[in-house]
Order: sequence, then C-alpha cells, then structure tokens
Amino acid sequence: MRSLILIGAALLFLAFALSPFHYDVNVVEGTVVSMDCPEVWSKGKGYNKDGTEIMHSADPMATPDRNVIISFHPLDFEPELKPTEDAYVTQTEQTFLPLILPVVVGSKVHFLNEDEFFHNVQSHTPGSRFNIGRRAPNVPYSIKIKKQGVINLMCDIHSHMSAKILSFDTPYFCRVGKDGTFSMKNLPDGRYRVEVFHPSCDDEVSEIEVRGGQVFKMDFKLNKRP
Repeated sequence: MRSLILIGAALLFLAFALSPFHYDVNVVEGTVVSMDCPEVWSKGKGYNKDGTEIMHSADPMATPDRNVIISFHPLDFEPELKPTEDAYVTQTEQTFLPLILPVVVGSKVHFLNEDEFFHNVQSHTPGSRFNIGRRAPNVPYSIKIKKQGVINLMCDIHSHMSAKILSFDTPYFCRVGKDGTFSMKNLPDGRYRVEVFHPSCDDEVSEIEVRGGQVFKMDFKLNKRP
C-alpha cells in the first residue's frame, strides 16, 4: 500500500512538472540611466482661460524621472490580462498626477479633481477620443481604456496640463524607482520584448529570455529625445 501511494505521488509530480500550465517564475532587475534628459519640464506663467493663475505641482510624480515605465511583452505565450486596480489620475495644483499612468488595456481609469476649481480631461488620441466635460472638485469620473498604446491627456481649461496613459497588452510592467533601479518579479519562463518609456528620452526596446526561476540583470542608458 505504501509503495502504491509513493508511485501515485511521483506520477502526480511528473504530470505537474510536464504540464503546459506550469512555469518557473523569474525576476529581472537593473538600472535605468537618463543621459542629458530634462529632469523638469519648462513651466508656463501667467493666467488660464478661467482667470486663475497658472500653477504647477511640486509633487515628484509630476517629474519625468519618476515616470519611467518598463514593460515586458511575452513572445512565447499569450498572457492573462486582468484590469489594473486602483488606476487613478488626479488633478492637483493644475497638474496631472502621475504624469504617466501604466495600465492593462481594458482597465478603468478614474479621474479626480482635487483642486478648488473646475477641470476637464480629454484625449484626442485616434482610437481613444473622449471628453469628460468640465468637472467640479471631488467628483470622480471613470473611463474604460479600450485602446492599446499611448493615450495623451489634456485639460481644455488649463492648456499647460498634459499627461499620458500607457495602455499595455501585458500585465508585466513596473515603474522605475527614484534611485533609477527596477525589479520586475513573477515573470514566467519565456522570451520577452522589453520596452522602456521615458517622458523626455528616446524609447528603448530590447529582448530577454528568462528561465529556471532565476534573477536576471538588465541595464539601460536612455538618450535625450531629439
């Protein structure tokens, strides 16, 4: 009886190991260095259409170096795509926060006006045009992002305001830390196209193959966008 149990356990282990749904999970980590890329964008001065003085938030999430996004796109399998949770863009001191919001395509993005005056959010990006109208403070509004790619945001009241949504066909993406390091965990075995997005640098595209539940290293140097 004991031998039958051991044989059965061995067969179950073998079936699991050979299953197409079994993957080792891997980690890719490294650094991103920005070469001569603007750390702070130029700021407008004067007054807006509504008579308010032009403002800019000092929040770090409004700066380019805190909005570098790395995404891993599987080349060997189709990943399961679940909507990104808690995908928020706020409008604070006439500034979209964060400057860059990464989400899985099909996610809902929630917009919230945290200023004391009206704001608007709209996009003229082909395939993802929308306009939520003028919104009073603390009145949230949600939009489902149906298009993959870069979606540009603006406010028609405060023309200096802009931001981007990165809508991905992969759940594997992360934001680079303030020290320029990143760590992408839980990557199944396989080959990936790796894309690095920086608001004011040229995009970087590379490939990597990860297997065996290991830690892999990738470093990037980004150049200023012409």
